[in-house]
Amino acid sequence: MSAREKLKEAMTMRDQLEAEGKVVPESKVGEKRVVVGNKVLKVAKIILAHIQPIDGRGKAEVEDGVNKVNALLREKAITDNTIPWHTTVEIGKASQDDESKWTISKIGEDCTKQEVLTTVIEYLTAVFGDKGDMLNAWMDDEKLVRMLMPAAPSKVARGRRDIGKKLREENKDMKTGHRFPKLWGGARTKGLTFDAADHTEAKKLVEKGVMWEGVRRQGQMMDTNKMGEFTHSPLPQKKEEKKEKIGEKKTSVQVKTNTTNNNNKG
Repeated sequence: MSAREKLKEAMTMRDQLEAEGKVVPESKVGEKRVVVGNKVLKVAKIILAHIQPIDGRGKAEVEDGVNKVNALLREKAITDNTIPWHTTVEIGKASQDDESKWTISKIGEDCTKQEVLTTVIEYLTAVFGDKGDMLNAWMDDEKLVRMLMPAAPSKVARGRRDIGKKLREENKDMKTGHRFPKLWGGARTKGLTFDAADHTEAKKLVEKGVMWEGVRRQGQMMDTNKMGEFTHSPLPQKKEEKKEKIGEKKTSVQVKTNTTNNNNKG
């Protein structure tokens, strides 16, 4: 059965269930658990990156997509004889206006993150795939730290996938998230934003910088609650070294160079 046929069947099934008025009592416990009847179930969040910022029409399509994904989840539950998962969605704002966050609840304790991600991506693709609006999707990770690399011009025009590929090629030991890097600063591009895997990796990138087109550039942590503000000062600009006077000891430039080149392998 094709994805479209599954979707049509699931929508019919949804209408039948709603007509029967079957309701199971449930209550939320924190951000990661929900109690349905006498079962404690999990909650997961998946980020869907869209090709373009979500405008008014795009928002309506996403909200309509929620109903279609939930219909597919109900069909899956009947096949598996389990409690159906349920999803809600939030549209990103400001610099995240090209993302939607999907909260999936009522997940069984024995279900892995990968199983949830694989299933939801399959259904999101069935709903949005033919519109060509999906860039990629990943499980939301609270450990990720949004980074900014300012003053990072590009010699050639690149899409987000190509930018991500080049960034990885020039920083092979850098640990990042699944969000593709993107240009920052509006019409007048001021840099790139990307995710560091965690605060340890972010600290390393702040201290040593990030390679881009053969030049080591500043790395800064961004405050995701106030996108555009920074939680760390940029690296100090290097000034021209003064010539050493006779009798003076050498500076610590060599030590700094060794530190820069001694990349941690993870």
